[in-house]
Amino acid sequence: MKRRYPTVIVIATVVAGLAGCRDAALDSYNLGVEAMEHGDTTAAVAHLERSVAEQPSDADARVNLGVALLGTGQAERALTEFQAAAKMTPDDVAVHVNLAEAYRALGRAQPARNEFEAALKLDPDCVPALAGYGALQMETGQEESAADYLLRAITINPNHAPATFQLGWLYTRSGRPVEGTHYFLRGLRNAPQSVYGRVGLGESYLAREMPADGLVEFQKALSSDTTSVAAMVGVGECQVLLGNPGAAEPILRRALARRPRDPRASKTLADALVTRGRYPEAVALYRDAVQGKDDYAEAWVGLGTALEAGGDLPEAEKALREALVHAPNDANALYKLGQVYLDMDNASLARSYFEMALDAAGENGTLKSRIRAALDSLPR
Repeated sequence: MKRRYPTVIVIATVVAGLAGCRDAALDSYNLGVEAMEHGDTTAAVAHLERSVAEQPSDADARVNLGVALLGTGQAERALTEFQAAAKMTPDDVAVHVNLAEAYRALGRAQPARNEFEAALKLDPDCVPALAGYGALQMETGQEESAADYLLRAITINPNHAPATFQLGWLYTRSGRPVEGTHYFLRGLRNAPQSVYGRVGLGESYLAREMPADGLVEFQKALSSDTTSVAAMVGVGECQVLLGNPGAAEPILRRALARRPRDPRASKTLADALVTRGRYPEAVALYRDAVQGKDDYAEAWVGLGTALEAGGDLPEAEKALREALVHAPNDANALYKLGQVYLDMDNASLARSYFEMALDAAGENGTLKSRIRAALDSLPR
C-alpha cells in the first residue's frame, strides 16, 4: 500500500512501500512522501511532479502532490491535482476533503462547503471533514454550527489537534478566551510543535489581558518557525502592552519586511512609535493599516490619537469619527474624540463624548478613571 497524505491537516505517518518494486514513478512517489514527512514541501513537489509525469493515472500521487502544493502556497495548482484525482476515485472521502481544503484556501466558500458535505455523506464520522467543515463555518460567521462540527470531531477523536485548535480560535474570537486557552492547551498536548496552536494560545492570553503569558507563547512559536509573521506580530504587541516599545520595534519591522503593510503589524508598530513620540511615522503606519483593512476600528483610533498628538485636530476628528462608523460603542474612540473637541475649545461637545464614553466603558476601570478626570476638568 502506498503512503498517502489523506488531507492537508492530517499527516499519515505509516510508511509502507511496495516490496521489490523500483520503477521510476514509485521511487519518485516514495521520495516525495518522505520529503513531506520531513517537512520539506518544496522537495516533495519536485519528486511528486516526476511521479505524476511518469504515471498520470496514479490518484494517490496526484493527491499527495496537491497536498505538497498547498503546503507551498500553490492552491490553484493543488486544486487541479485534487480535481484530477476526484475523476479517478469519485468516492474517495480524502479526495473530497482535500478538494474542500483547496477551495477554502482560495476563499471559495460554497464549493468548499459542497466538498465537505460530499465527504460527510460518504463518511459521517470522518474527523478531518468535520474539523474542516467546522473551520469553514467559523470563517463564514456561523459560530454555533462551527462549534457543533468541531465538538463532534473531538468526541470521535479526542486527540485530533486541528479540531481542538479550531475550537480554541472559535472561543477566543467569540469573546470566550478562557475556554479558548483550554482548547489550545489541550491541542498542544497532542501537537506540541504546532506553531498554529502556539500562536493561538498566545492570542487567547492577549484576549485575557495577560501579555506576559502571551509573550512566552509567541516566542515559543517563533523559535519553532522563525518566519512566522503572526508570531512576530504577537511578540511585538505583547512588548508594547508590557511597556517595552523599543523591544517591539525590531520584531515588528521584521514582520513588515516579510509582509509589507500587514494591517496588524503596521498598527502595532505605530502603537510602539506613538509611545516614543514619533507621531509622523506612526501616522503613516496607521494609514497603511486602514488602507489594508478599512474597518480596522482600533487603527482608526490610533490614527486619530497620533494626529491629535501631532496637532492636526481636523484630521484627528475625521479619523476618530471613522472609527465610530465601524465601532459605534468603542469607549476609547469616544473618549479620544472628546479630547479632540476639548483641544478645539468646544467644551460642550467634549462633555457629550466623554459622557458617552463613560457609558460605553463597562468594566474598564482604568479608562473610566481617565474619563471621569476629563469630565472633572471641564468648566461647570
